[in-house]
Amino acid sequence: MNDQGAPVSANRFKVVAVDADWPESRQFMGSGHNQVTGDMHVFLWFGSASYDAQAEHVRVFSASSGNAEVEEVLEDALEDYCHPDEGLPADRPVPEPVTVTVTADGKPARLEVWRNGSNAHWVARGRVESTEVVLSGTGIEPGELRLVRVDDLAAYSAPMAFLPAREAISVAMGSDLQEAGSGRQSQAEEADTALRVLRDLAARGAALGGPGRELHGEEADTVMRALRELAQGAGPVPAGESGAES
Repeated sequence: MNDQGAPVSANRFKVVAVDADWPESRQFMGSGHNQVTGDMHVFLWFGSASYDAQAEHVRVFSASSGNAEVEEVLEDALEDYCHPDEGLPADRPVPEPVTVTVTADGKPARLEVWRNGSNAHWVARGRVESTEVVLSGTGIEPGELRLVRVDDLAAYSAPMAFLPAREAISVAMGSDLQEAGSGRQSQAEEADTALRVLRDLAARGAALGGPGRELHGEEADTVMRALRELAQGAGPVPAGESGAES
C-alpha cells in the first residue's frame, strides 16, 4: 500500500527469466496476484518438458519487492533441492556469494547460493532491480546464467488450465497485449479451421465404416491428441476482440 491506502502499482514488477538462448523448453508454472496489496509472483521452469528434476534445469520464482511468499518458497526449495532426504538443518547453511550478469541492462546481480555436497542441486536467492528471485536447479552453474526481465509471458508454454493466469499476470504487469492481438486472433482462427477439418475427417471416417462405426484405439487417440495440441497452441484470445474466447 502507498500512503493514501491505494493498491501498489504492479507495473514496476517484471518477471525474471533465463535468456532466450536457453536450449530447452520454457514453461509457465503458475502465478499469484493480490490486487489489494499489489503483491505478485510467478514460477517459470527452464528444462525438460516432463519437469525432470534430475536433468539440467533451472526453476525461477519471481516476486514483487517485500512479498512474503519469498521466504516460504526459499525454505521449500532448500528442503527439496539441498536436503531432499534429511530435511532442513536447524541452522540454515551459510550461503556462497555468486555474481550473475543480468543482460536486460548489463548490471550484475548478486545471488546467495546454497549447495549440498552430496548432489549437484543448488538454490539461490537475490534481487534483480525491484524483483526478488529464488532460483533452483542442477546441471548448470548459477554464475553461468544470463537473466532477463520480461513483462509478457506469451512465449512461455503452459497447460490449458494455466493459460488464463499467464495472460492475466502479463496484463497486470502492464504488458500491452493489444499489440499482439491480431497475431493471436489469426492463430486462433487457424486453429479453429484445423479443428473443423479434423472433425470432418472423423465424421467421414465414421460414415465410411457404416452408421454404427466410431473412432477407436490409435485412430481416436491421434485425432484427440491433434485436437488438444491445436487448442493449446491457439491460447486464449484477449477479451474485447472478435472471435471465440477460451
